[in-house]
Amino acid sequence: MRNGRGAVNNKVVKLLNNYTRKKESEKKVLTGEQRVSRRRTVLVSSLMLVVAGILLVMALHQHNQNSLLKEEVVSNEEILENKITEARDLEQQIKQLNDDNYIMRIARSEFFLSEEGEIIFNLSEGNDDESVTTEDGNGE
Repeated sequence: MRNGRGAVNNKVVKLLNNYTRKKESEKKVLTGEQRVSRRRTVLVSSLMLVVAGILLVMALHQHNQNSLLKEEVVSNEEILENKITEARDLEQQIKQLNDDNYIMRIARSEFFLSEEGEIIFNLSEGNDDESVTTEDGNGE
């Protein structure tokens, strides 16, 4: 309690015996242990937080790498599909070029080759003139 002058009035006297000293020393030790325990907890928590942050950064980096690789795989699959289609077309063209009938048909349409006794009419879209060629090569 306080008296009128602001001084604390101490009516309780501390007992100084072995029991009270023992309890006060235990209290100090317990307070020190609690302080050390808090420091350890803060240290371990901060280390775990740092490790979690590093793992999060690594996970984001891996996610970005996976996205880039997926895009690359998709583009490579499209290229592969185009190459496979091109290879099939080329194989078909090889089969056709090995066929004599196909070669004759191409020669007749592209180079106007004719068989004996055959007349070829050249109908060009730019000219209105029609020319007739016989087997002797004279135009009529």
